[in-house]
Amino acid sequence: MFVADVDNRLLTRTLTACGCRRDQLGADLRRRLRAWGIMHQSSNLTRWMRLPGRRRAVAIYGPTSSGKTALSLDICQAASERGLRPVVLNADSRQVYAGMDIGTSKIKPSQMRGFEHRLLDVAEPSSKLSLEAYAQLARDELASLAASGDALPVLVGGTGVYIQSVLDSWDLTGTGTLRRSLERDFPRSEIDGAYQVLARLAPEVARRVHPNNYEAILNALVRRMAGRAGTKVAVPFALAVYGIDPGKAETDRRIEMTLDAQIRDGLLEEIAELDRRYRLVEQARRPGRRRNVASQTHGYREFVRMAASTGKAITELDGTDLAAARAEALGHIWATRSLTFESGHRAALWSLALAAR
Repeated sequence: MFVADVDNRLLTRTLTACGCRRDQLGADLRRRLRAWGIMHQSSNLTRWMRLPGRRRAVAIYGPTSSGKTALSLDICQAASERGLRPVVLNADSRQVYAGMDIGTSKIKPSQMRGFEHRLLDVAEPSSKLSLEAYAQLARDELASLAASGDALPVLVGGTGVYIQSVLDSWDLTGTGTLRRSLERDFPRSEIDGAYQVLARLAPEVARRVHPNNYEAILNALVRRMAGRAGTKVAVPFALAVYGIDPGKAETDRRIEMTLDAQIRDGLLEEIAELDRRYRLVEQARRPGRRRNVASQTHGYREFVRMAASTGKAITELDGTDLAAARAEALGHIWATRSLTFESGHRAALWSLALAAR
């Protein structure tokens, strides 16, 4: 097992520490490692795909705009060339929602290279898909694929708790009731109180969660209070885990490029359509009302709030409004990425990979 980074010196140090020589790795694989910043269980993915014994699967995990989708397609291509049938399973907590396409960088059918993608558009943003529900959907898909002799599941997402719930085999049965109770005790307006409770119950977990990430705080509280994180539900695959880390500066640059591309590709029109269907702006003007998922998602929320505060429709926002909303969205995404990825993401990657051995 090794971790690679865009810094070639880290690759050299890590390989040496693991007792490997760089000439043991093919030139193409070394290039990909340097380009993507990969951690995985085997230095030869293609050989690992065909090892006898347990069925094989791949998980790809990393921050926003790190290149997970492109890497997943490369892996699908490599698997397909070796007679396997790769199936991509979405593990992004926003790409599960229909109608949230541009702002979540959801892959388009024309970009899928003919490979099957599942767990996209499985919920409406008017109602939050619970972690319990997602984990069950993912396990059902894995069980279905396990019955096929040539299937290679490729789990892809930037939502750590989604990835971990599957790879660590959490039993989340019945936690929906506990979560609803916590939502009543700690509404969004009392997020500070929820975070303080988490800090007392599980300080190490709290340090890896952004204090303004309401969903992550409640997910962590549910796992801690339910005491089920250690209960396992068998996963019928042996997993190789790829963690992509382009580094802070590069990730921030990619995030800005992604947001600007989303705006050019019609993000405002997408938000306007969601507003037409779900009245997002009207909800934002009425504090205390249960929010649509889109109104809670960075890259959507800031434009909705701008429209609510200015009294304009989404499509009527002018250049000044758009510039302010864009800057706020970038600040929120950068801040969330910085804390959740840098303080806990690398450690989470190591623990996932070790669990997958």
